[in-house]
Amino acid sequence: MKKIIKKRSKLFFTWSIFLFSVFVIFAIFRAYNSDAEDNQITESPLVKLFPVQEADENVSLEISGFIRGENRADVAPLVSGKILNIFKREGDFVKQGEVIAIIDSSQVNAQISAANLNIDALEKTLKDSKKYYDQLVDEAKAADDEVGTDTSYEAVKSAKRARDLQIQSMTDQLVSAQGMLQVVQSEKNNFSVTAPFSGKVTAVLGRVGGFASFGTPLVNVSSDNNFEIETYVSSLEGQKIIVGNTAKFFAKDDVSISGIVSAVSAGADSQSLKTLVRIHLDDAEKNLKLGDFLHGEVIIPKKNSMLLIPASAVVSRGGDAVVFVVDEDNRAVEHSVKLGGVKNGMVDVLEGISANQNIVVEGQQYLINGIIVKIYATGN
Repeated sequence: MKKIIKKRSKLFFTWSIFLFSVFVIFAIFRAYNSDAEDNQITESPLVKLFPVQEADENVSLEISGFIRGENRADVAPLVSGKILNIFKREGDFVKQGEVIAIIDSSQVNAQISAANLNIDALEKTLKDSKKYYDQLVDEAKAADDEVGTDTSYEAVKSAKRARDLQIQSMTDQLVSAQGMLQVVQSEKNNFSVTAPFSGKVTAVLGRVGGFASFGTPLVNVSSDNNFEIETYVSSLEGQKIIVGNTAKFFAKDDVSISGIVSAVSAGADSQSLKTLVRIHLDDAEKNLKLGDFLHGEVIIPKKNSMLLIPASAVVSRGGDAVVFVVDEDNRAVEHSVKLGGVKNGMVDVLEGISANQNIVVEGQQYLINGIIVKIYATGN
């Protein structure tokens, strides 16, 4: 019995020491974390500030594209058939109305021959019918001259009516056949593919011996003057550009080329979400060529007061664009902003902040709304 009590006392003592050690370790750990949290709360994060600036008087949007002629056409045949010949290659010059390709017209030629034979037959039938019915009328007149009765007189009138009806019927058939011949002959003209205007062939989409389909482009033609840039911009930038805005491009050897916006599509493309912009180029004595690549900018006159800030200052919070503005007490306050276009690392701010405010451009990703910050630099 004494041995059992002694063992229990020893076990109780061991467990007591163990629990006490655990308690001490927990207390030390908690105190350490409390000090760390206090230090974290009291220590202000370091940030760099940027003074908000007003945008320049004019805003420029970067743009680029390939030179194209303002007059462009996808030339397609009005008939289907085998391609007998293509007279032009890519880069060749064509005059307005010049034949570019020939489609096999053997079938329509057969129709024209058949129509001509039908007309010949109808003309012969009409001639013979007229001669035959004239003879019947003459016989009726001769009988009336001999007899002179009412019956013989009615026979003459009946012969004339029969002649006139038959001649009119044959004449109508002949006119209809002649009309069909004209239709077939006019269709034959469609087997020649011609240039709608003078310019250069930019693409040949068919080959000799291949099949041309009605309405499917066979050749692309573009004017070799009156050049333009046709390009796409974001829907947001497209809302800023209007017809009449000026543009400036640079070609090879940094040759400067001026332009003017000639067209802006009413909305964005449903698939690319881009807006089509066309810019007429002043190509006088610039030695420009179709297909040359140009880069430059469109100048947009400033309408309302816009602000410029570094794009790095903007952070996303819950899907919204926000920046942190530091007040006189060095408190960082979160502001939701509405952004415009981006160029050279700077972004237009349309709403949310005002000029001469100081925003955080470094360290903002670690900030919370209302926190006190420590400023280590201010400037660009």
